[in-house]
Amino acid sequence: MNNHKYDGKNLSHRGQHVLADFIGVYGDETRVGNFVFNLMVEAIERTTMKIVHKNLEILNKDTPPGFTSFLSLDSSHISSHGYTANESGLLAIDCFTCGDTNPMEVVEYIKDSLLKEFPDMVCIYMKNHKRFHYMNNNNE
Repeated sequence: MNNHKYDGKNLSHRGQHVLADFIGVYGDETRVGNFVFNLMVEAIERTTMKIVHKNLEILNKDTPPGFTSFLSLDSSHISSHGYTANESGLLAIDCFTCGDTNPMEVVEYIKDSLLKEFPDMVCIYMKNHKRFHYMNNNNE
């Protein structure tokens, strides 16, 4: 039976995807949502990537209070999702690129900027995942 899994030989990748989870990001969802959204824009503008679409949604009607934001980039995306009101203080950020920009540097910039505003914040998970795997038969 073929399980459609590759054995990993001669495997390369073209993309990177950083996932990060934070706790201790407390505040009004509108204020924090706008702050994080502006940090995302600022972080991307420090790179060679271009923003092709951006959106911030404040969630407080028919949903738990929070926010979600997304920047479509010429070489992929960056997004955030937060539940920062009350005792939650949760924030998730991901940055995916198939270009030359290191997404870890983008997320680290955002993290460092967040720490200035939320000194009790803790990053409980941050990892760079290889993406867009392909079989490299040329041993590049």
